[in-house]
Amino acid sequence: MIEDKDKIKDLFSSKLKDFEPEVPASLWGGLDQLLSQQAAPADPSSASSSTSSSSGSSVATASKVSLIKTALITVGVAAAVVTGVLLIPKGSNLVVPEEPKVATIEEAIQDTIKLDDTTIVISSRTAIRPIIARAELQEKKAVVDVQVSTPSQDLEKESIKPEKKEEVKEKSLRSSDDHRAVQLLPKKKSGSGLSVGFSANSALFGQDISQSGGRLLFSYPTRGRSFNDALAKENKEFKLQHSLPISFGLKVSKSITPNLSLETGIVYTYLSSKITSNSAFNIRENQYFHYLGVPLTLNYKFYELGKAKFYFSAGGMVQKDIKGQYESKIAYTESTLIVMGLPRDLYYSEPYYMKESIKQANPQFSANVGIGGAYPIYKKLYLYGTIGGAYYFDAGNKYSTIYSDRKIQLDFNLGVKFDF
Repeated sequence: MIEDKDKIKDLFSSKLKDFEPEVPASLWGGLDQLLSQQAAPADPSSASSSTSSSSGSSVATASKVSLIKTALITVGVAAAVVTGVLLIPKGSNLVVPEEPKVATIEEAIQDTIKLDDTTIVISSRTAIRPIIARAELQEKKAVVDVQVSTPSQDLEKESIKPEKKEEVKEKSLRSSDDHRAVQLLPKKKSGSGLSVGFSANSALFGQDISQSGGRLLFSYPTRGRSFNDALAKENKEFKLQHSLPISFGLKVSKSITPNLSLETGIVYTYLSSKITSNSAFNIRENQYFHYLGVPLTLNYKFYELGKAKFYFSAGGMVQKDIKGQYESKIAYTESTLIVMGLPRDLYYSEPYYMKESIKQANPQFSANVGIGGAYPIYKKLYLYGTIGGAYYFDAGNKYSTIYSDRKIQLDFNLGVKFDF
């Protein structure tokens, strides 16, 4: 800024130092005529005689000459000032001799130079490509625009001053980084939709059946005809009790849609039953079966409350017994047979204890529905429970179970599962 200010001062000094205003010829002619009117004295006597008379006129003439000189000087100074002002091109480009230079964006910042009471703003026209100054010299010169502005205009221009290259570059990099971050941001993993769980299931109701004559006995098909006839003759009441089925399952679930999943696995079920009576033969029998089943269930999530999820389930299961057994015990004496009027050889022909492995001929099919909920207890580990019901189809098997004697069963399922 200081260097540019000195160059402008030198420019004005070089332009005006040898300037001399031209005085019109008529002005010099008037001065000669005025001076020639002053007559020279002819002789001493006349001079002495006219001294007194001309003394007053000489004083007046001297004052006129002084006045004319002052006017001439004033006119010359005024002409010089006017000519100097006229030499300043308004709103035009001044070519300042300097070293060739290429203006960049960094130099596109406005500079303000104050000369006395006048403010001169030197600004270069910003452009993306470098600006090369033009000059009359053979070497390239820098061109600047000289504009006179007021302080209020300076404040407005400072408010809209272009940003520096570093700031523009930083914003550009930040913008590009943000754009790149959005583009390269990896998709949030929503999980594989696969879950593995362990559950325990229990029926809510058992089944009790009472019948007289002994036909409910598990051993009835195996006992001798004489013994079965004796039971029918006695006609005592026999009570069959089916205990609650208990199941344990390992299940795998796979999401089909965000709210729908398909579940399958393997389920183990234990069935037990017993028979008691007030018969004189004191018969006691127990029966149990071990079943393995494969369920196929659709679960539909219909509501979420906080972290809890609620769903409907519907499906079916096929089961087949893998092991079955019954035990039969009787306790009576010969006197019991005599009192009942039965032959004594029955006491020796009928066994007191029987244990036999049994097997169902057909698989057991069922359909089930339920409603349940799940809640995370640790990260992706969920505790879930389902309450529902199942319908067991008639399998036509030989040995009675709760499946054959109670077609509709309510159950409760509780378990844990882990989402992958």
